[in-house]
Parts: sequence; C-alpha cells; structure tokens
Amino acid sequence: MKNLKQEKLFNFKNKIVLITGSVGQLGTSFTKLFLSRGAIVVGLDNTQSKFKNDKFYFYSVDISKKEIVEKNIINIINKFKKIDVIINNAGYSVFTKFDKRTNEELDKTINVNIKGTLNIINSYVKIHKNKKLSKSNIINIGSIYGSISPDFRIYGKNDNFNSEIYGATKASIIQLTKYYSVILSKLNINVNCLSPGGIYNSKKPQSHSFLKKYKTKVPMNSIAQSEDLHTGILFLASDKSQYINGQNIIIDGGLSVW
Repeated sequence: MKNLKQEKLFNFKNKIVLITGSVGQLGTSFTKLFLSRGAIVVGLDNTQSKFKNDKFYFYSVDISKKEIVEKNIINIINKFKKIDVIINNAGYSVFTKFDKRTNEELDKTINVNIKGTLNIINSYVKIHKNKKLSKSNIINIGSIYGSISPDFRIYGKNDNFNSEIYGATKASIIQLTKYYSVILSKLNINVNCLSPGGIYNSKKPQSHSFLKKYKTKVPMNSIAQSEDLHTGILFLASDKSQYINGQNIIIDGGLSVW
C-alpha cells in the first residue's frame, strides 16, 4: 500500500533525471528508484556501467573536467530536450588518517566532490539560459559530516576513518547549495541538499564492531540502508517541494541531534 501511494504522489513519467556517480551503491539505488517511477534516467560516472534498462542512458564522464562535462551536458539536452532533475551524487573519499594525507588524495577528493559539482551545475545553467529551459530541481548529496565531526571513538584500528578533507568538501556542498539556491531562483531552478548519515555498505560491509558502536549513537538504533533516502530524494526532486529552496535535509536517524 505504501509503494502504491508513493507511486501516485511521486510520478516522474517522461521526466529526465540526471544522476552523477550512478555506478555506486547510492547512485544505483537512485537510478532504480526513479526508473520505477517512470523517469528516463541519465547516468554519469567515470567507470563503465553494467546496468541495463530501456530507459537508462549511460555516459562515461570524468566530472572534474569542465570541457568534458560541458560537451556531455550539451549532448544530453540535445537528445532529450531538457533535464528536469539533477542529482549531484558523485563523491569520493579517502580513509587514511589526516597526518598520512597526500596531495594526490586531497586533489582527487576536491576535484570530484567540489569541482565536479560546480562543473555539472555551471554547465547546465549555461545551456538552461541559452535554451530557456523549463523548471528544474537540483539536489546535491552532502553528508552529516559536512556539519558535524565523526566520533572517532567508534572506529577500530581496521575501520575506515572518515577523513577531514571529505568533511570539508561536504561542508562546501552545503554552502554551494545555499549560494546557488539564491542565484538560480530567477531561472526557476530550485537547489537543495540531502545529507545522509552513515549508510550500510552492502558490497563491503562495515565491521560488526563499528556497526554495533555506530547504532548506539543513533536514537533509532540503526544504520541507514540506501532505501531510507528514497522518500527524501523523491520529495526534493518532485513538484511537491516547489517552495523548498536552499535547504539541507538531514537523514541520519537522529545521529546529529545529540
């Protein structure tokens, strides 16, 4: 019954939804979600996608390269005539401790998380202006670690540490969301951010010790599954959120309220 109600409330039939980082766990989950709601999904990633669907179109793109992004956004709009929703989901992190950080790790994290997001938005806005496209929603995927610091007491010596540069780039995403929400409102483009807490990694599960300690930090006593973000992303992508702009929506089971 819940899914039937959601399908009626969040119908994306014939909508064009662009998702960066579409090959990863969250990107794949979002792709399947919007396809199930009738959307045509355009996936961007720097690795090849094995996902197949008649309404899924994949472009292999390094979003940190401005010229490449511009070329592909032009091609996508020429093909589909519009983009209704952009989900800036692509993200990169390093898990070594801060005192072991290399310049290469810094550069890659900044290039994907910040420059990549800027390249997607700026390229789209440029074409949006020239072609006078219709209303669209941009959703940036942030993180609670753009607002709070990880509790390192819950990490074991073999667990992946949330890095300082990852948190810094996600804080930038939250601020960029606010900036663009103001400047793009004149073009009928809403910009919001969705910031999840920890998400269970189905391919490389976190250690039992970490999960047990993490859950004690969350009032709901659980770690999120990718599906726990679905209602939030559907809402922000839909016309139901038309008066919501520049907001950072946190989905973390209450972790950040302590």
